[in-house]
Amino acid sequence: MEKEWIARLAKKSCAVSLVRDLLGCGCPEEVFEHYHIQPYTSGSIPMVQLIMGDRLLVRIVDAAKSGAAEETVMRLLEEGLKERERRKLNRFRLVMVGAFSPSKTRGLEDLTEAMDPKVHLHVLPRLELD
Repeated sequence: MEKEWIARLAKKSCAVSLVRDLLGCGCPEEVFEHYHIQPYTSGSIPMVQLIMGDRLLVRIVDAAKSGAAEETVMRLLEEGLKERERRKLNRFRLVMVGAFSPSKTRGLEDLTEAMDPKVHLHVLPRLELD
């Protein structure tokens, strides 16, 4: 799954569509002038890391591979926040891709409430990048 996401996100139009359309980011146009995408692993969890314009850090995770346990999602959020700070970026968005019940989705999204206003968790049933 991650290799497919990387291949699709290599097209700038797909990366911009992800950030603007799927994640709802209102980043200014200059943010999209350059970006970097790479595979990334946290523990045994593979993911895709996208850095947009030295402002935005996005990590995309296949929920089936992470188990999507609340503790795991919290750890991924904390790691992303630390990486955002280390790189001096503006925002961090963790994208969990997979099937979740509405109550599970609300519970996961509540994890970011007390963390940081510039940390966001997105739960998507699938990653449509075309």
